[in-house]
Amino acid sequence: MLKRELRLRKKSGFQAIFANGKNFSAKYAAVYIFKGDKQSFGFIASKKIGNSVQRNRAKRLLREVIRLHILEIKPDLQIIFIARAKIKGVSFIEVETSIMMMLKRANALILK
Repeated sequence: MLKRELRLRKKSGFQAIFANGKNFSAKYAAVYIFKGDKQSFGFIASKKIGNSVQRNRAKRLLREVIRLHILEIKPDLQIIFIARAKIKGVSFIEVETSIMMMLKRANALILK
């Protein structure tokens, strides 16, 4: 689970990123990225995904990708992940590769 200080929770935080951030999309999720002062993440799964079980699974998959790769993400980015309907029933490996490729395309990863 992500630490409390890394999570976006307020509506105003989400609105600021939607208004000022750049958006990128992949097969299983879309992201809005905003260069802010501290690292934070938000996760959204709408009712288009399915019932609450499917929405929560989609958000869990996205959170787990971030938890495993948080050290590879630039520390000054605020990112919102929006799950897409195609994420239903997909394995973690597929979601992970898709998200990481999208973050690389968005120049959100620290180059090694």
